Amino acid sequence: MKKISLLTVDAAGTLLIPWPSVGAVYAKTARNKGISVNDSELDAQFGKAFSAVQKIACKHQGEEKEFWKEVVHLTFLPFYSGDLMDELFEELWELFASGEPWKLADEAVNTLITLKDRNYRLAILSNNDSRLRNVLHDLQVDHLFEHLFISSELGFEKPQREIFQAVEDTLGVDSQEIMHLGDSYSRDYLGAKESGWNPLLFGADSKVENNILEFPELLKLLL
Repeated sequence: MKKISLLTVDAAGTLLIPWPSVGAVYAKTARNKGISVNDSELDAQFGKAFSAVQKIACKHQGEEKEFWKEVVHLTFLPFYSGDLMDELFEELWELFASGEPWKLADEAVNTLITLKDRNYRLAILSNNDSRLRNVLHDLQVDHLFEHLFISSELGFEKPQREIFQAVEDTLGVDSQEIMHLGDSYSRDYLGAKESGWNPLLFGADSKVENNILEFPELLKLLL
């Protein structure tokens, strides 16, 4: 195996965690408008809504806002569908374009700084939409990455081979020299593996042995 020279990192669910949760942020924003909803119920419904919309739509540039409008609509549908929905969506759209509802994974920043000091190249490889650029800027971590590969801007999503190829072509790195860290088994782990990369799953998963639970574990793998 060639020596790893580039680490690509997934954004939402890996580097970034919705805080305290998507449902909690949605519910608080709704309650501020007089809409009575429950955090945990919205959390559960959001997962269903996101999966449903993801199967029939995409987050490509120009379409990303419509994608999320449908997700928000389906998330609230069992609880509220009144006149305030459009206003609520616009507020949530802007809110998630900022760093406010996000937190960075524990020790992620210190780990990435150490890896840069060890001369590893770092990049983001995410199925997020273009708002990610502002989120990373707000959280003051955008400077850590040589490049941000965002699916909505590229027209391809993980696990499609084309988005992994874009990284190789843009940064001029051989597939065997790249490690990708992400929390999705199908999109991140299998997508990277099938592209000839070195996949690493973030979080516990019995499907694979190549996984870590915390960012500092990278320092034992990338010496």
